[in-house]
Amino acid sequence: MKAHGRVHKYGNNVDTDVIIPARHLNTQDHKELASHCMVDIDTGAVIITGETARKENARTVLNFMSGMAGDFVVATAGNDLEGVIAGRGAGTSAMSLKQHVVTANCDIGGGTSNIAVFKENRPVDTGCFDIGGRLIKLDSTGKILYISDHLGKLCAKHNINLKVGNKIEYKEIYKACVLMAQVLATTLGFKTFDMDDLAIMTTDHPLHDLEEIKFVTFSGGVGNLIYHPYEGKDDFPYNDIGVVLARAINEVFAPFMDKVVEPAETIRATVIGAGTQTMELSGSTIAFSQNTKLPIKTIPVIKLAEEAEQFSPSEFAKHLEPMLEWYNDPDEGQELVALSLKGANCPLFKEIERYADLIIAGMQPIIKSQHPLIVVIEEDMGKSLGQNLMVKLNRSKDIICIDSVRTNQGDYIDIGEPLMHGRILPVVVKTLVFN
Repeated sequence: MKAHGRVHKYGNNVDTDVIIPARHLNTQDHKELASHCMVDIDTGAVIITGETARKENARTVLNFMSGMAGDFVVATAGNDLEGVIAGRGAGTSAMSLKQHVVTANCDIGGGTSNIAVFKENRPVDTGCFDIGGRLIKLDSTGKILYISDHLGKLCAKHNINLKVGNKIEYKEIYKACVLMAQVLATTLGFKTFDMDDLAIMTTDHPLHDLEEIKFVTFSGGVGNLIYHPYEGKDDFPYNDIGVVLARAINEVFAPFMDKVVEPAETIRATVIGAGTQTMELSGSTIAFSQNTKLPIKTIPVIKLAEEAEQFSPSEFAKHLEPMLEWYNDPDEGQELVALSLKGANCPLFKEIERYADLIIAGMQPIIKSQHPLIVVIEEDMGKSLGQNLMVKLNRSKDIICIDSVRTNQGDYIDIGEPLMHGRILPVVVKTLVFN
């Protein structure tokens, strides 16, 4: 006999009320009891990032975790989104607002370095590079087991003698790490080194429209070693190059140390957990296509600064485009997102039409996809706006327009099944909480 199902592994002293809460023990029907098993598992966050997000089974893991008991925030974060999440978690985003300057966070993990640039607490640019602490892996004897393709090309270009199977040489490793540090300094605009090196180590794209960055922070495992250098005698304590890479970054960035700031978080910056959930009901002034399949879970929210709502449709679309790219999977295309807007208080019909034009111009990737167009409005104008969108799109697109719900960039929402004969939609706002 083979049994198939989910396993929840606990240690000692398990609270049996966790297995099936007492409020559901009013029946002896096994199927009914099973349906309530583990329903009160604490909320958590599962964010698949970095090299793991590139794996073929990432989508399978995502779907499996989404179906587990409990209200998990489960998502894959591409390079751009991962950089933004890390920048918020590190406190770099908040620093840009507090000091009214442009800041950047460079999150250096094992396989990639994700850079996010912030202005007034808003992400304005992102970039990603194949730079990390585990681009070279060693065995316990110091023999090289693995070298990443990008780093291998960089080493070959500069005649650095590093090959799989060879014993590690500190001098050669350090040269390679200095080159990677120079790539980071170049893309941040601090000093121009070798632009060909920049091209070799770029994962998807460097920073686009470079703003003058006042302060830079580093997060991730390597980032922590930049501020708190490893003091042991072993140069490769983790059988990788993380310690040496941190030293090289400190050397290359030494002339710019007035721009380097230690963030609030380094290692744990990406995400601490999904700690806050709020339940809101949007009703009376909502509009949604009756054919839309509900519920829909874990919808990422994108939101521009409030002043962007006064832009022309083309300008609005230009500013929204990079945010949509964060959720554009190279293999599966545009992912589902929700657009969050402040909206207008007691708007006239012309104002509603203007908002509809902004949304249609900015959300073209969603409109062209199989996903419904989801708009979340703070002000009480969801019904009229949704109906206007339906007319402008010839009722050819499933639309959900809900109002009186406040969301922020980086939140996730769940939209439940309609209540009260379609007059109300339950909305759960899930906010990633950073330490």
